[in-house]
Amino acid sequence: MASVERHGKGWRAVYLGPDGDRVREVLPARNKAEAKELAAKLERRAWLQRRGLEVTADDLTGTLGDLCRWWLDNRCPVASRESERQRLQKHVMEVALGALPLSHVRTSIIEDLLHRLEAAGAAPGSVNKLRSLLHTVFARAKKAGRWVGENPVSATERRRVPKRVYVTLTPEQLGEMLRQVPEAWRPLFACGPAMGLRKGELFALRKADVDLARGTITVARSHDRNATKGGDPAILPLPAPLRPWIEYQLEHARGPLLFPAPDGSQRKREADPQKILRHALARAGIVEGYEHRCRWCEYSVHAADNLPRYCPTCMKRTDGRGNPAAQLRGRLLWPKAIHVKMRFHDLRHTFATELLRQGVDAHRVQRLMRHSDLRVTTGTYGHLIVEDLRAAVDAHTPLRSSHKPTAPTAEAPAMRQAVGFSAPTEPQSSLKSASAENRDRSETSGLVAKTTEWAQQGLNLRPLPCEGSALPLSYTPQ
Repeated sequence: MASVERHGKGWRAVYLGPDGDRVREVLPARNKAEAKELAAKLERRAWLQRRGLEVTADDLTGTLGDLCRWWLDNRCPVASRESERQRLQKHVMEVALGALPLSHVRTSIIEDLLHRLEAAGAAPGSVNKLRSLLHTVFARAKKAGRWVGENPVSATERRRVPKRVYVTLTPEQLGEMLRQVPEAWRPLFACGPAMGLRKGELFALRKADVDLARGTITVARSHDRNATKGGDPAILPLPAPLRPWIEYQLEHARGPLLFPAPDGSQRKREADPQKILRHALARAGIVEGYEHRCRWCEYSVHAADNLPRYCPTCMKRTDGRGNPAAQLRGRLLWPKAIHVKMRFHDLRHTFATELLRQGVDAHRVQRLMRHSDLRVTTGTYGHLIVEDLRAAVDAHTPLRSSHKPTAPTAEAPAMRQAVGFSAPTEPQSSLKSASAENRDRSETSGLVAKTTEWAQQGLNLRPLPCEGSALPLSYTPQ
């Protein structure tokens, strides 16, 4: 027989669990009567489970918010517990939906929640994240006997997330950016785009992970966890341009870490290199533009440069010494940089982008990026893998080098003028001589032969990822 007992300011049920052991479980009850009712349901559910009988929805206890709290306390990974708690509290636990009894939870209710979130302006990726999180909660609850029937989230609609092109830097821009980064952060910013490491992996790198004799770095930790995002350690080649930076850190960095804080401790998870990156890009002139604003009348204008501009409404009538100005003009506008929408994690995308643009095959890029599947690499950077198509496009182009664009004539068709082609001024038969045709034919055959030879070449002719010519880092420590 189930019983209830005081537990702090609430109540706790005592009953025989599915395994026949005595279980004590905290109840979301406001008084003793509710506690006894919930304890009876828990005992009945355990009794059915011990005998292998089907548990119905009426035997479920608690609310949707209680189920989310149980998952956070008992099934959620420790590394992501705090972030997932904030997400569930905002959208489920602290709203009216969190008080809904589990016996009343349906697919339509979950779909309404996702639709309201989407209508409020949430990005499709955020909606899919909450959907995936709730699906995990119900899946773990079903295995633990706290939910019966189908997962109510499985039938909900997954939102389509549009592909986006990440903001990346060229090798020249990386050098300019590194010169503007503070010295305490500069080695870390050099290693990021040179090896494609994540922020937590950079923070957790140790000097013992570096093997200068073999030219490798072992990536095995992230922040305060003894595992990376993928879960498996990786041994990566040390790029030649990065070697001076690593040697400098091995000699001068305090403590066992490779990129520690100034006091030698590991940088906290809350440490934000994003602000440092944003200001370094602005000082290097890598911005979207400038907003020139008047400090007196709030007049503003956008421009691509930060050259001096003057307010058209606020007239300056003195020369600054109280004397009348020789020439009236507006007050000087104050330029403010419009920052590039780039994150620190985009330096990792810069690493992959530069490798693909220099011809490194997608399989090697996948291994260096440590993606779980090649489709993750090609799906993220598929718009960059176009060099394999260039030879085919050049071989199939309908234009010849002898056909040069000229000014459109009056009798040329309107469509041809719009496209930029012009009609030959002479008949096709007199445009080319026999020798010119033979020359064009030989050029075409040579191109096809060159294309065939290129297609038969192996991947070893492309630059290795650890070679200096295949890396975006050319700026060395001073």
